[in-house]
Amino acid sequence: MKTYQINDIITNLAEPAAYYVGVFEDTPDPDIEWPHKHSFYSVIWFTQGSGINVIDFDEYEILPNRIFTINPVQIHNWNYSIDSQGYFLLIEEHFAKQMNIDFSFPFVDLTTNDIPFIEEIFKRMSLNNNQLVAIPYLFSLLFNFETHHHKLNNTIIQYKKLITENYDKNFTIEQYAEKLNISTETLNQLCREETGFTAKQLQLDLKITEAKRLLLYSSLNTSEIAFQLGFEDGSYFSRIFKKKSNLSPSNFQEKYLKNR
Repeated sequence: MKTYQINDIITNLAEPAAYYVGVFEDTPDPDIEWPHKHSFYSVIWFTQGSGINVIDFDEYEILPNRIFTINPVQIHNWNYSIDSQGYFLLIEEHFAKQMNIDFSFPFVDLTTNDIPFIEEIFKRMSLNNNQLVAIPYLFSLLFNFETHHHKLNNTIIQYKKLITENYDKNFTIEQYAEKLNISTETLNQLCREETGFTAKQLQLDLKITEAKRLLLYSSLNTSEIAFQLGFEDGSYFSRIFKKKSNLSPSNFQEKYLKNR
């Protein structure tokens, strides 16, 4: 699967850019493969329009004043209406890491009170792409909105980050709790409150999402993927995959590869 850089999306740039801010409807659609991944972080604010945005096989409705966030590792595809309008911000991964940017939520819905602040920032940045100081301010607002609307807990963000950094290790929930300096009971309680999953269920959910990526976009077979994701038993991996996806790994490949 192709991974695109900012210069592949914004084809008129004279040289590689660490970030780029643009107006959605004024930017020509690039010739890219679907689905795909980015080497950069994306923030897309639809001020108008409709459609579906697919992020890691989950479908999210495109609505006015919904801001989508996409990480570099995530597989992405979308279909939006011809009248769609808005703004977007693209940030290269190395530059985003310097500002400690990493998204843990797929979208934020802006309220009427949110809109003037966000719109002013995007307007100024789109007119002058040298306004670097505005990026941290924008993200401080977005994360505040996200915390207010979705009530994500920083411990859960760190827990998910630990899981994704250690896919190949079969850590127990007790070991994760120890790394987070909390009890297993507290970790489970937080996970249930924030995601509706137990800590173990959330761990498996993230691993199965990664398994879907590998099944479609790597040359690894099912046994190799199971091993890479810390499953000692390939048959157990297949059972968990089918339980969460309603498809066996082979049927999942057949369904999605057929439509590519």
